[in-house]
Amino acid sequence: MKVQLMIDIDVEDKTLTARSPLMRVLKALCKDGDAQVKWYNENRERILAVEKEKRALYAKEQYAKRKAKKDEEALATNQVVMPEMPKDNVLRFDNL
Repeated sequence: MKVQLMIDIDVEDKTLTARSPLMRVLKALCKDGDAQVKWYNENRERILAVEKEKRALYAKEQYAKRKAKKDEEALATNQVVMPEMPKDNVLRFDNL
């Protein structure tokens, strides 16, 4: 049985991953005979390293954002708000 598929798509290098539907179809149909599949297999380590670096950078950015937000919230909860300064510059706290 012969099957002919024509795929007309613009694909950027950023979207080519082993799990992408296009790469799965190409692997299944060509058994490593397609130029794109060969290119991906040859450059797989580089592509995975770039993706890992991007994920690490994103994780660092998100961690920094969460830490800044947490520090900001901690500062907001630990502040004493004084409506007006006392004339003798002595802070007094009434026991409730």
